[in-house]
Amino acid sequence: MVKRGLLAAGHYRRTLRRSRFPGVVVLCYHGLRGDDTPAGAMAFENLHVRESTFDAHCRVLRDMCDPISLDDWRASMAGRAPLPPRPVLLTFDDGYRSVLTLGAPVLKAHGLPAVVFVCSEPAERRRLVWFDDLAAREGEDAVEAWKAHPYGDWLKTCAANTHAVADDDPRALLRPDEVGQLSRQPGIEIGSHTARHAILSQATAAEQRAEIEDSRAAIARWTGRPVRAFAYPNGRPRVDYTATTSSLLDELGFDSAFTTRRAFATPDEPPLERSRFLMLAEVMAPELAHRLAYAWPR
Repeated sequence: MVKRGLLAAGHYRRTLRRSRFPGVVVLCYHGLRGDDTPAGAMAFENLHVRESTFDAHCRVLRDMCDPISLDDWRASMAGRAPLPPRPVLLTFDDGYRSVLTLGAPVLKAHGLPAVVFVCSEPAERRRLVWFDDLAAREGEDAVEAWKAHPYGDWLKTCAANTHAVADDDPRALLRPDEVGQLSRQPGIEIGSHTARHAILSQATAAEQRAEIEDSRAAIARWTGRPVRAFAYPNGRPRVDYTATTSSLLDELGFDSAFTTRRAFATPDEPPLERSRFLMLAEVMAPELAHRLAYAWPR
């Protein structure tokens, strides 16, 4: 209630307008869901922000910060143009179809760019991502346990035989043609999130390469554009990926990669290990404004 009042009174806007961020605030979203979607209708629903909440987030970012595209960041890194004082980059992991049906119109209305990281294999096969499939059958706790299994066991048991999903299911991924459609919205870039959302630390170098290359090739085919950005599935440094993974990305020509390390993406971070702040459905606009102004450590 207090934070809502501070937001309405313009306190956060005034505070942020006097601020300079120590780096880029990279926000990590996943899916979106309609305001009329019943609570408890899907596993991991806290990763699917309600449409009205996302709209309110975008209003805060537009009015109080300086949204940038990944190309803006690249230009800054190359010395062609400085970043604004409060840079924010929106990202979406997994490639849920709701990013197109619900998110893209909101982004367009507010004039905000974003990067969407796509898991290509279930998108092409019109299947659930493995963790959504497993959680629906065995519960969310079962997913965490499987993240520690060797890649070959995980592939055979969890990722190879996921269930088909209808396009109107909130867990559905973008269709290949929709990936291309989304890439043509001004300001939207499509990146790789591996083929199957593999925990890369559990895979050999050859298996990691295949996951990355297969995803990159599919997305390039669907969009007609080079794929330069990557997001590590699960994203915990030295837990969900390793130095080998980052070396592979460098070798394959990626120029940006994103973790889930909770921090500002500062200039001294490696471009292939950038930090992000996870965004959940429970985070309302006043809380986002408060975190931007005060709570996220400088």
